[in-house]
Amino acid sequence: MHVEISSDMISLHDNGLVFACLLDGKGCARTLDWSDVAQWTPADGPLWVHLERSAEGTANWLANEADLSDLTLRILLEVETRPRVFSSDDGLIAILRGVNLNAGANPDDMVAIRMCVSENRLITVRYRPLMTPRDMLSELVDKRKGARSAPELFVKLTERLTERMNSAVVDLDEKLDTIEIQLDDGDLTLIRRQLTEVRQTAAGLRRYIGPQREALARIQIERPVWLDTNLNLLLRESADKLQRYVEELDAARERAMVVRDEISNQLAEGMNRRMYALALVAGIFLPLGFLTGLLGINVGGMPGVDNSWAFWVTCLMLGGVFLGELYLFRRLKWF
Repeated sequence: MHVEISSDMISLHDNGLVFACLLDGKGCARTLDWSDVAQWTPADGPLWVHLERSAEGTANWLANEADLSDLTLRILLEVETRPRVFSSDDGLIAILRGVNLNAGANPDDMVAIRMCVSENRLITVRYRPLMTPRDMLSELVDKRKGARSAPELFVKLTERLTERMNSAVVDLDEKLDTIEIQLDDGDLTLIRRQLTEVRQTAAGLRRYIGPQREALARIQIERPVWLDTNLNLLLRESADKLQRYVEELDAARERAMVVRDEISNQLAEGMNRRMYALALVAGIFLPLGFLTGLLGINVGGMPGVDNSWAFWVTCLMLGGVFLGELYLFRRLKWF
């Protein structure tokens, strides 16, 4: 007899099977093990199998029992992938990326999920943990308000992946706002380092979100017959959101460039002020240095050598030259 378990009790314990569930067509699902998956037929209802790529059982099942073509098998087992979608005899093959929300991870280090969806079955393969499949399973098993079919489950997964990108894009905008506020009185060296991190994050997100938008848009061209109009509209909405994220990331990169230029201008302005001050000091002491150097030469005939008041007269003369220089620089508006 099958025993129902909650989504948070499921762990990687069955040689590559992270979890599997059978949808009842009403928003609920019951979990399965490898033996249940092996006995499944389309008549039993929509099946979702979520696999861990690094386990040996995953490759064996995909190659020997999943009834997939060599092309589909190769794509599902690829290590390095860029987002793309195409149709095959096995169904719709999609490689999508989600924001990495794992502890200690960078959001721009986006995690790939490989999917093969047909009318009655969804196969998803991961290389690293991704929170979205677990959320979808919780809606099916715990909340019992999930997808009713494999195509709808695929669309919901795509929607959730897209929605979670929004937080990463918003965080970038907030960091840029903070950096711009700190420009007037903050540490410019620290700000430049923060700005570099923001630009790198924006570039990393843009690297995958752009192709993912194109991949979802491609479904509109190669739409399978089992993908109904409502689900297709939801996919189009996800593609539109991705387009907006791309535009916001491009705008963030442009803002970052403007802020970088402003920082460079402030640093250059500060350097110019310091160089200007040094030039004024050099300009003031150059005549004084010339006079003291001239009076300090060790040759005969120097005036005042035998006069006890010559030193003080020389000091007064140098003071007069100093005041005269200040007056001249003031008239020239050098300061």
